[in-house]
Amino acid sequence: MFGLDIGVATLFFLFLFFLALPFIINASLAKSRGQSVILMLLLTFIFSWIVTLILAFMPKNRQSV
Repeated sequence: MFGLDIGVATLFFLFLFFLALPFIINASLAKSRGQSVILMLLLTFIFSWIVTLILAFMPKNRQSV
């Protein structure tokens, strides 16, 4: 249609990319926020992008040396 044939394989890989993206983002956000990475990945499995928003608005963990 209109010369925009994306294809099923491309849509499948885009779907997998956007499904895996929150796991990648949340692992680094949880580590920088001082949260349990395993717990945040489990919550990401259940709530997906909502956990990303919550972690993004949390303050960073500042350790005093």
